[in-house]
Amino acid sequence: MHSNWLTAVISNAAPEELPVLARTRREFAALLADELAPLRKIAMFIMGDPALALRVLQRANAVPHRHFSAEVALLEDAAHMLGTQTLVHLEAEAKVADAVLTDARLASYQRSAGRAVLAAVLAHDWAEIDHDRFPAEVSLAALLNHLGELFLLAHGDPRINRYLDLVEINHLLPHEAEYLSLGESLEELGHLLAQRWKLPEMVREAMRARNAQYPRALCVMLATQIARHAFSSWQRPTLMSDLRLVADLLALELLPLMRRINTVLIEFNYNAGDYGVKPLKLLPIENAIGISASWSVGFCLAPRADEVAACRAMFTAEQAPFSRDEVLIQLVRTLHHGVGLNRVVFARYHPRLQTLSAEFLVGTDFEPLFNRFRLVVDDDSVIQELLAVSRALWVNNDNAAELLPRIPSSVLELIGVKRFFMASLWVNTQVIGVVYADRRNESCQLDVRSFETFAQLVKQAGLCLARLNTA
Repeated sequence: MHSNWLTAVISNAAPEELPVLARTRREFAALLADELAPLRKIAMFIMGDPALALRVLQRANAVPHRHFSAEVALLEDAAHMLGTQTLVHLEAEAKVADAVLTDARLASYQRSAGRAVLAAVLAHDWAEIDHDRFPAEVSLAALLNHLGELFLLAHGDPRINRYLDLVEINHLLPHEAEYLSLGESLEELGHLLAQRWKLPEMVREAMRARNAQYPRALCVMLATQIARHAFSSWQRPTLMSDLRLVADLLALELLPLMRRINTVLIEFNYNAGDYGVKPLKLLPIENAIGISASWSVGFCLAPRADEVAACRAMFTAEQAPFSRDEVLIQLVRTLHHGVGLNRVVFARYHPRLQTLSAEFLVGTDFEPLFNRFRLVVDDDSVIQELLAVSRALWVNNDNAAELLPRIPSSVLELIGVKRFFMASLWVNTQVIGVVYADRRNESCQLDVRSFETFAQLVKQAGLCLARLNTA
């Protein structure tokens, strides 16, 4: 299901590959030598270094302990469980980033670690506003939310350098930069590593785009986004949509939220040098509301015939050694990687509730608003017609005037485009959901060939699922 490259990357991956920061080596042993240092202070220090937090969390969950029957999800609990001596050894055994990384890799690694720490602090603040029972659990998930990026920087894979150049210098959207430089999703890499290393459920599930519908996971995703905006000097085009989503999540007005973000930034900037960066620019409250939400597209995704052929072979194989979820994952992946469609969603249909909700998404890792893809099916909508009969639909220049008024305005606002593909996915005589796809920006146009391939693959996926049901 994954590329050979991704399989090779994770096959021997170990948490020990991530080096700790120089500040950690300088100060951690002294902190632990203070017998009066409270666990909360120790946990807060560990949170300042994603590599150390990863080691402590992974070690605490890797060994059985009579006092912890469930997974350890808080650093205070992990520190208490392991004890001071184990913490000292864990840090002392770690490599230091300054000693093992080249100057270029060190700068990127420190910057990525700093962005993770800022996301963690933001998430903790917002979880407290939202009266979350365990803000530290949400904060820890934010700290490790872009684990894939940190790992590749430590691992030394040159592809991550190309990715960062495309995002930070050429200002491509992360989805397109991943497609061009990695061929895989950093979110998927992080999730696979979190599974492999048995990290807590909150850490793992906050890496899944479909979980944007849940407030705690959405808080993590948005904190990661706002931290990216801050490290990009507030120049990213999705800034206002992300800020509005945070405001809605926390039931805050926009201006008080912005001021609160700046308060967090001021505190972070006291230690910005630990991450090799200058103090970050504060959110420009006076001008932020006028920031444009549009962006230029660096390139349009190209179709890959080999990916489409491999998918067809999988769907038509007489014996199917895979599961229902694997079929759906392969479908959305091929529509993205093979057909060249930027955003692809399989939304499951819930007949009793008359709703569709996103179950598998690709190309949307950095769009928490879009990842909340969920809608109520109206009786007179185009979507209701799709659910009534097996059909693929292309909303284009010829039919937009007729069809767009029959699509819920909430859906059009969510997707942000007016040209897209949709198809109902049927298994025998039962509709199980709808597949949606677009090119994110209408400067990259949909075409007949893409639509035909889209429709064919959706139909073949349904036939494959039908064979699985009868096997």
